[in-house]
This record gives sequence, structure tokens and C-alpha cells, in this order.
Amino acid sequence: MRRRKGLLVKEHASHFQSRGKQIVASKSQPDFEEWALNFDKFYKSASRAESEFLFTHHMVKGARRWLNLVDELLRDDDGQSRARWQTLAAIIFSEGPIATLDLSYRMAVQWPTLIRTLNELEKDGMIVRKVDPADRRSRLISATEQGITLFNQAQAILDPKREEVLSEFTKEELELGAKVLNRFVVSLEKSKSAI
Repeated sequence: MRRRKGLLVKEHASHFQSRGKQIVASKSQPDFEEWALNFDKFYKSASRAESEFLFTHHMVKGARRWLNLVDELLRDDDGQSRARWQTLAAIIFSEGPIATLDLSYRMAVQWPTLIRTLNELEKDGMIVRKVDPADRRSRLISATEQGITLFNQAQAILDPKREEVLSEFTKEELELGAKVLNRFVVSLEKSKSAI
């Protein structure tokens, strides 16, 4: 063990107890159960509030780590950013050209950020934007052959890493996890529209 910023950090796989459950940690950063020692003062053990907090905490932490890994893998390969790859994916997965507003909604990305990414992709020849004949204020976006090639290159890097990371889960667990997370997104949208 070594000390970092006042915390004891385990540098190898370790076992520790948390509320009667054995948890395995394998990393150089302390896990939530190791550092959140005052958690019980705010969330009663085995309560629904505790489960809700831990669900969102682990989901956000996992998403951040996955996104950081994707950024690292793509930049190491060809200097592309995750934002470019995700934008291309959303365009390519759509049936036909997609309007900018629809793309922004599907990706849950704010308008200025999306426009900046689209401008870069268009400048690099990855997408084309054409005026929507039904609404001349709107632009319809399509991926070019060059954009599809870039997407395929990124997919060849990310798919094996995703498979590696998720290899300990059964297909049924992955399907259930996807359903639960999708329901969470739908619930968020309902909550957001009520504001």
C-alpha cells in the first residue's frame, strides 16, 4: 500500500467488507466503499435512497471512465476525438439524412457543441450538409464515404475493447442492463420536460 493525498491506496487486487458484502477492488484508486466512510450518515443502509444514490453514482463513474478510455484509444490511433466518432455514429445509424435539431436531441448534446463538431467534420470531408427542402432554415446531414471509412476504423478499435470490458457479463445481463439504463434515460426526459 502507498499513501496518496492522505489516503491509503491499494496497488493490487484486495478484498474488503462493505455492509456485510465482500467486494473486490483491483486498481490504484480507492473505491467508493473505501473512501465514502460518512455515507451512512446521509443515506440509511439498505434504503431505497441508498440504492438510488449508488445506482446514479456508479453509472456516472462508469460512463466517465468509458468515455475517457474511448478518447484515449481514438486519439492514440488517428487523433480523432470521441465527439467526432459519436457524431458520425449518430448520423450513420440514422435512416437517411438527419436534421441538425434531431441529431442534437438524439445525442443529448447542446447546440453550440454539436455545431462546432459538425463544422469540423464538414471541413474534413466527413459529412455534407444540405438545405432541407421542407424547411429552408434547416440543414440535413449525411455522412460521406470518407466519414463512413473513419467510422469503420474507430469501430474496429472500440468494438474489441468494449467486448473485453464487458466480457464478464452474460448476454442476458447486458440486455437487462441496457433496458434499465434506457428506462433511466426515458425517466430523465420525463422529469426534464416537467420543469
